[in-house]
Amino acid sequence: MKKIFILITLTLINFSVSANDIKNFEIGPVSLGQSLLDYTDKDRIKFLKKDAQYDNDKYIRYEITKVVTIENYDFVDVMVRKNDKNYIIEGISAAIEYNQLDQCLKIKKEIQENIENILEADEIQETEFPSAQDSTGKSIIYGVQYYTKPAPSNESIVVNCYHMTEKSNIGRVLRVSVNTHEFSRFIIKDAYN
Repeated sequence: MKKIFILITLTLINFSVSANDIKNFEIGPVSLGQSLLDYTDKDRIKFLKKDAQYDNDKYIRYEITKVVTIENYDFVDVMVRKNDKNYIIEGISAAIEYNQLDQCLKIKKEIQENIENILEADEIQETEFPSAQDSTGKSIIYGVQYYTKPAPSNESIVVNCYHMTEKSNIGRVLRVSVNTHEFSRFIIKDAYN
């Protein structure tokens, strides 16, 4: 298991070192600003829509791994603004399922080291807070955000361990997310309202 996690962290990140443009950061072949239509046609997009959506439906979540193979992740979602006829990707979230918190924190640290070797972030913010998805407040998110532009921009690369309680009935995952400013603001302010 240890060897698998190390291998995963070496291949999780693909970023052009020549520019600090977040659109150069790829998860598999997918990057921000691309169209979901680059991977499928309009007729199939409706089959990619996830059952679990945000409480506020300003953005729609699609499971791109139903049409694109992305190695080393259990699933990858892309987020598109509702009613965007061009289906422009504004958020990418790749997940690896885990059981034990120490597993997740170890791989999170390795991913952080890789990101810090290839990205010059404007600000790095470590966080630990209760998940809004669990009303008991006992599920904790252990995260780090790499802000790629000065405030007030929220454009970011985020690595989070979602350590959910068994009672929450929500799976534990490590997520690597790449978000535009607009999508980040949505997650912070509106997604669960």
